[in-house]
Amino acid sequence: MNGALSTAPVAAQAVSGGVSAFAGLVTGRGRWPAGVNEWSRGAATGTERATSGIPVVLVPGSFVPGEFYWHRLVPGLIADGHPVYACNLPGVGTRRPARQVAALEQFLTRVRDATGTDAVILVGQSFGGVIIRDLLRTTTADVRAAVLVSSQNHGFRPLWSRVFTAPGMRSIVGVVCPMALDLIPGSGYLADLDAVPPAVPTTTITSTRDAFAAPGSVAVAGADNIVLQELDPGVRSGHMLIGFDPVAIDRIRSAIASVA
Repeated sequence: MNGALSTAPVAAQAVSGGVSAFAGLVTGRGRWPAGVNEWSRGAATGTERATSGIPVVLVPGSFVPGEFYWHRLVPGLIADGHPVYACNLPGVGTRRPARQVAALEQFLTRVRDATGTDAVILVGQSFGGVIIRDLLRTTTADVRAAVLVSSQNHGFRPLWSRVFTAPGMRSIVGVVCPMALDLIPGSGYLADLDAVPPAVPTTTITSTRDAFAAPGSVAVAGADNIVLQELDPGVRSGHMLIGFDPVAIDRIRSAIASVA
C-alpha cells in the first residue's frame, strides 16, 4: 500500500465522489466511481496497469445499485494500489442466494480474465456480504480476504423479522425480495453458513446505529469483528451511510492492507 491511509487528495476525491453519488440518486442517473471496472487496462490487452495490487471486488447490498454506493471508498483503494471492480447482483441484490452467488462467481471470472490473476479481495455491504460468505464455500477464485460491512450474517433485528414474516407479508416479500426470507434469524440458510468457518481472513464492520442488524448479528466467529463506536463513540452512521463513513472506510482499507 502506498503511503498513509488518509491523504488530502484522496479525501477531496472521496468527498467529490460522495456528492456525485448523491446527485445520481436524486436524478436516477448513477455511474461508477472513476477508476472502477477499467477492463481495457487488464492483462488481456497487454497494457500496463497503474495499479498492480490485488484486485478488490465490491459487492453491494439490496435495492441500491453499486453505482451509487462506493464513491467514498474507491479513491482510497486506488491510491493504495488496487485495481477496483464492482458488480450489481440479480434483482438489485434481492433474488435467492444461489442465483446471486452464481452471478458473483461469473463476475469474478471476468475479473480474473481481465487482470491475469486469480487473487481477489472481496468487500460486501449488507446482503452483499452474506453472498460473499456463501460464495466462499464453493468458489474457485483465490480469495485472499473478505470484508463484510453491515451484513446480516445472523439475520435481521427482531422488528424486521416480525414484519417480513407477518401474515400476508411473507408472500409479498417472497416476490419483492426473496433473499430477505433467508435472513430471518434461525433460517436453515444462515445455519448452513455458520456451519462453515471463514475460509479466508475475514473482517466484519458494523455500527450500533444499524437499524437492520445488531452488532452481534453482523459478527462472525473467527473474524475480526469491528464495531465503529468502539473506535469512535461519535460515529453516527447506520446501515447505509456506513459506506460513506471515514472511520469505516479507514477500517476497510486497513483490513485489505493487512493481507495485500
